[in-house]
Formats: sequence, C-alpha cells, structure tokens
Amino acid sequence: MKFTLFTVLGTLLFLGNTLSAAEDAKLSGVWKADMTKSKFEGRPPTGELMIIEQTGSELTQTIGESSPRGEYRSHFTYKTDGTESKNSFRGLPMKSTASVSDGTLTIDSHVAGVHLGAVHQKWTLSPDGKTLELDATTSANGKENKQLIVFDKQPGTAGEALRKPEETAGQHYKNVKLLKDLPASQFIDTMRYFTTALGVNCEHCHVQGQFDSDEKKQKNTARTMITMVHDVNQNVFHGHQEVRCYTCHRGNDEPKSQVPFE
Repeated sequence: MKFTLFTVLGTLLFLGNTLSAAEDAKLSGVWKADMTKSKFEGRPPTGELMIIEQTGSELTQTIGESSPRGEYRSHFTYKTDGTESKNSFRGLPMKSTASVSDGTLTIDSHVAGVHLGAVHQKWTLSPDGKTLELDATTSANGKENKQLIVFDKQPGTAGEALRKPEETAGQHYKNVKLLKDLPASQFIDTMRYFTTALGVNCEHCHVQGQFDSDEKKQKNTARTMITMVHDVNQNVFHGHQEVRCYTCHRGNDEPKSQVPFE
C-alpha cells in the first residue's frame, strides 16, 4: 500500500478528531452538585442537578437549581469547535465561545443589556471521570462574583426528574392571564427581560410583595402590550419573534414616538 503525505495527514486528523470526541463524551451524563464541597458568593441554591449531552462538537446543558422558592431550570447549547453560540442568560441574549482540551471545557460568554456582563467558566473533569468541577466568574457593573461547584457523576436514571416537563407559569404562580403555558423558569426570565427593555424594576408593574395583585394600571398596560407584540409577530412576521419590547422602548419606560432634537 502506498502512503502519501496527504493520506498520513488525513489519518492523523481523523484520529485526532476521534480522540477529541471520545474525550468530550466523558463530560456527558448526569451530574449532581455536592453542596458541602461547593462554594458560592451570595445565597446558594439548596441543590443543583445537571445533564450534559455531547454530539460531535455540540454540547448541551440542562441545569436545575433548587431553592426555597422552587426549581429554576436553564438550557444552554455550545459549539466546542470555537464557533460562536447564542443562548439566553436570565432572559437576556448571550454570546459564547467554547473549547475542550485535556478534560477541561472552557466557556467565555458576554451578556447583553445595560449592565453588560461577562461570564468565564472552566469545567474540569477528574482523571477517573467521576467528578466535574466548575470554576466560574461573573463580571457585571464593575463587580465580580465567583463560585466553585463540585459535581459528582450520577447514574442516568438520576436525571429523570430533570427530563420531565417543568411546571408551567400558570400552575406555579397566581393570577397569570398571559404566558401561562410558559415553563415557570422561562416566565421569570421573561419578566427580567421586561425590566431591562423598559429600564424599570419589578415594582413598576407589581405591588411589592403582592405580585398577583392587579392594583397597578401598568400591569394591565403590560398585558395589552404583550398581546400587541404577539399579534404583530404572528400576523406580520409569520410567527417569528422579530418585534420585542426593546424594539420600541430601548431602555425607556415611555417609547419615543418622534425623532429627538439634537
């Protein structure tokens, strides 16, 4: 058999990709946070469960955090070949780049918004493949928040609770008239997005401590606006979410209807 330089290089590239994929696959599985070994700044969750799935260069994370307020879920998809990935972080757009090397997954992300933030994550797999350690730093408003979470590998059946549909907003919260079919975590993220899009806080629409109250007129106005935006996207953009609150408000309570004088 005659070997050429291109044949050898192609073989080496194939082997390299195969080894890389095998290495990445070790990150796949169900992982549970050991709260006794983990360190948090601020109020920690009472528990955390995560499912990682790796298919080629695509890696997905489904994370469930438990707290006295209930469960919060988040979903992320990354490309480990360095291609930019787009996700949502707490209701805001997030762009990320990810790479895997020597059992370490590194993810660098930037979150949109008036308080532009950066998230650096380093996921390190133990040599025996039984422990996954997350070293994360979140930067926003000139402040840094660090956390170290130690995850232990679990049997596949341990992830069944996280694979089941999440409780809906209508089931979890009182007096939800719109968006009631959204998963509860997505509903909260949507509320966070509203505050950013309008440059306000929760009390702009809600009575403090009585989120189910309809006392404030702004809450009913918000419902009207949600319906309007939905109808525009459905009827004009064939169901694609092209128009959002930020499209008109751009961080202002009242959208500007005229070109400003300079």
